[in-house]
Amino acid sequence: MSEMPSKSSAPFQVLLMFAIMIATVLLGFYMIPGSDEERARLLNELGTTNQGMLLNPVVNIANIELLDDSGESWRWQDHRPKWRMVLKGDSRCDGACGELLYLSRQVHIRLGKYSQRFERIYIAEDGPLSAELQANIDANHPFLKVVYAAPGAMEAWLTGTNSSASEGVNELVLVDPSGVGMMIYTMDHTGNQMLEDLNHLLKYSAE
Repeated sequence: MSEMPSKSSAPFQVLLMFAIMIATVLLGFYMIPGSDEERARLLNELGTTNQGMLLNPVVNIANIELLDDSGESWRWQDHRPKWRMVLKGDSRCDGACGELLYLSRQVHIRLGKYSQRFERIYIAEDGPLSAELQANIDANHPFLKVVYAAPGAMEAWLTGTNSSASEGVNELVLVDPSGVGMMIYTMDHTGNQMLEDLNHLLKYSAE
């Protein structure tokens, strides 16, 4: 016959449960990046488990002049804070560009409960989209935001980092809610790898 817990042990068990709950909450706040220092700390925390390539050094995308479809300025800080995946392309987005565009869509769909805190941005650097690309976006990428930049803007933004954009490599750049580029994905990465990183970051970030 098993022994019943003594009355004296009950308060200890209750205190232990409260201690675990408080520690969990504090850990959550500890993992929320609210400044450059905290962001760097979060990256260090993820450094041994992340699947993408950490952007080094991190750079702010607010330095790029972006325009919307109407030719008006599209500024990062004017929009709801979200984690965003940025893809630079041209008016056609052929080859690897098109594959990364599709892959990022599949990852966005698979985010489930986190999907509304994430957005994909396509930056076209050579003018209006072709009719074929526009039709593809209309039919298959309804939540993709298209903006425009001057040729070479992305390469200039990433100059001095470990990005290979200047070498013509198609990359997805993960940008945090404040507009700071943090991680890079190429055709060498799978959707599952991107999804694992995003789930981790969205779980431990406030926005």
